[in-house]
Amino acid sequence: MSREQSQQLLRLSVVGCRFNAPFRENSQPATRGPRLLAALRGASAGFSIAELITVVAIIAILAAVALPVARFGLRRQKEVELRDRLRKITAAIDRYQELMTMGQAPQQQGGGVPGQVPAVRPAQMQALGSDGYPKTLEELLKGVKMSDGKTIRLLRERDLIDPMTGRNEWLTLSTTDDPDTSMTNGDNVFEVHSTSTALALDGKTHYNEW
Repeated sequence: MSREQSQQLLRLSVVGCRFNAPFRENSQPATRGPRLLAALRGASAGFSIAELITVVAIIAILAAVALPVARFGLRRQKEVELRDRLRKITAAIDRYQELMTMGQAPQQQGGGVPGQVPAVRPAQMQALGSDGYPKTLEELLKGVKMSDGKTIRLLRERDLIDPMTGRNEWLTLSTTDDPDTSMTNGDNVFEVHSTSTALALDGKTHYNEW
């Protein structure tokens, strides 16, 4: 082999090494790259699931603690509303009886003479045997018609909704009923109770005993 041929072969060997070197260098990262990315994705996915489980567990614990408190608060609010409704209905019954028996309407400012019966009187007659009390609670909604053409309203429809049952249903007693009975003879409406027999939050009384 001549000297020129030896130099040519040496050049070809150097050029081959230059072309092959990048492929060998890049072959290893090309293999490690997808594996490393897959490992990172797997670690990230596992961490997110762990966080999700932790958050769900915390929410469940908070809900278990807050739900009884919310129910207690709702029941307490209904008890307050029931007492308020009973006071309003009782006051309306007393006012109805006062108007029907004494014939007194609210005096105009600066008018009227002490001891003198006002000229404005109820235009309707009280029911026989009612002692001036309403026969039904609906009469409180209609009000009392006066001789001057006006009507004195005593209650609104929403005032007759029992907050414990959500219905316009009440236990009523008349002036001649036994106070311990739950049935009325229907002569009039003197006393009102809720129809709910649930135990109150005091743990001693029931709502129909209020």
